[in-house]
Amino acid sequence: MTERVVVDDVGIRTEDGDYCFGMPWSEIQHVSVSALAPEEHKFLYFEVTHVSGEFMEVGETVDGFREAVRDIAARAGRPAPDLGALRASDPMLEIWPAPNPGARP
Repeated sequence: MTERVVVDDVGIRTEDGDYCFGMPWSEIQHVSVSALAPEEHKFLYFEVTHVSGEFMEVGETVDGFREAVRDIAARAGRPAPDLGALRASDPMLEIWPAPNPGARP
C-alpha cells in the first residue's frame, strides 16, 4: 500500500497499510513547507512540529501531499503557497497556525 497523508478535523497523519502516525491539531505548534536542493531537482516537504519539539516530515512523494499543503493553509486562513515557486534558498514558509494566534481549525 502507498503512503498517504491525511488532513482532517482531528489533525495531520500519514497512513501506510496498517501503520498510522500523526498529531492532533491541539498538539501541533506549527507547520512549515520548504524545498531541498538542488534547484533543478528540488524536493518539497512539509514539517509538522509538535508542542514537545518532536516533528514529522512529509515529502512530496507521499500521496495527497499537495492537497494536504492546501488544506492546512486553508484551515489557518492563509493562501495556499505556490509550491512551484519555492526555492531551496528560501526560508521555510509557515502555513499553520493562523496569523491570528486565537484562531484554530
